[in-house]
Amino acid sequence: MNEQKSFKISELSRQTGIPKSTIHYYIREGLLHPPKKTSRTMAYFDSSHLERLAAIKRLRKDLRMPIAFLKQELARTGSLSKQSMGENALPDAEPEPKESRKTEIVKAAIEVFTQKGYHSAKVSDITRKAGISIGTFYVHFQNKRDLFIEVVEEVFRHIVGDAARNIKGEQDLGKRLVIRGRTFFENYTRYVEILNQLRAEIASEEKWPQEKLNRMYKALTGPVIKEAREGVERGEIRAEVDPELLAFALTGLIEVLSFRISLDSKYTIEDAMRFIGELVISGVVSPAMKERWKMSELV
Repeated sequence: MNEQKSFKISELSRQTGIPKSTIHYYIREGLLHPPKKTSRTMAYFDSSHLERLAAIKRLRKDLRMPIAFLKQELARTGSLSKQSMGENALPDAEPEPKESRKTEIVKAAIEVFTQKGYHSAKVSDITRKAGISIGTFYVHFQNKRDLFIEVVEEVFRHIVGDAARNIKGEQDLGKRLVIRGRTFFENYTRYVEILNQLRAEIASEEKWPQEKLNRMYKALTGPVIKEAREGVERGEIRAEVDPELLAFALTGLIEVLSFRISLDSKYTIEDAMRFIGELVISGVVSPAMKERWKMSELV
């Protein structure tokens, strides 16, 4: 035996917390290099096996990769040599992903989920669209569900973030509301399938779909509530108008009319914006400010 400390599989199992059957499995699959055999029935492991198993255990816990793709990731990080993987070795993993790689996967997933739906789409469909390997996918996401949650987050960022960027610098309350509405219309058309799939997931036993949807509406209505309150204080909006109910009413109107516009070509975004604008001017804007809120200037 080498001068390096050696031990039997029972001791290796005790130190790593990994069952002996699993260690044998890793050896068969080429994830762990074979021990040194001193006889037909006697084999000894050393510190290199401890290090290798620690790396495998970390990847299984942090990345939750399928076994087949652990080889790629271990090879990429230098934790597993091609020699130790033997004939079972998979092709070399891709170079270290760029910061934009995760974003590229999300963009590809939005297209795939939109076309095929969350449940029908396969991870392989997404990796093919993104031009990456399955192994690279599992470096960034635990599974398809994990990716769908990130897709939902990306959609929220666009719906809420685009509005914030578009109204930047605009001081007129009426125009700010119109910009918010138009931005939502545009994003609704782009992401309606993702939003519908999110709503469908609410029927499942998981809590995250409802939590995500609640957060989206809170993010959408929050700025409008704030602006409505300020409008009441300035006398632009009638004092008896409830800012929160107004924000949710406008959001609901915009969403339902977005759906109507998507059905055929009878109505346009401008038609919907004028319709909502007239309702707001008639029932929300204070009498003293109605002359300033002219639809021809707002839409």
